[in-house]
Amino acid sequence: MIARYNNKSLLFGIPGIILQITGRVGSLPGAESESSGLFLLVMLAGTILLLIGLAYYAMAKGRHAAWCLFAFLSIIGLIVLACLKDKAT
Repeated sequence: MIARYNNKSLLFGIPGIILQITGRVGSLPGAESESSGLFLLVMLAGTILLLIGLAYYAMAKGRHAAWCLFAFLSIIGLIVLACLKDKAT
């Protein structure tokens, strides 16, 4: 695994997951309708950060950055990428 890409993946990926979870919990039924737009933006920001983080993680494993599209599956995508074989030399 390429360490510099792995470090960058953590830098972007962890806040991305946290923002996705925060946005999802905040937008559950029963939340104030005025703040639902804010939580949607939080989820979008989390998805973008997770995309960047998973792109770096895929590159750390010697894979193409397009594997970051698994970010749209949130935590499931992270699990899929973690199970991939490391091709980095």
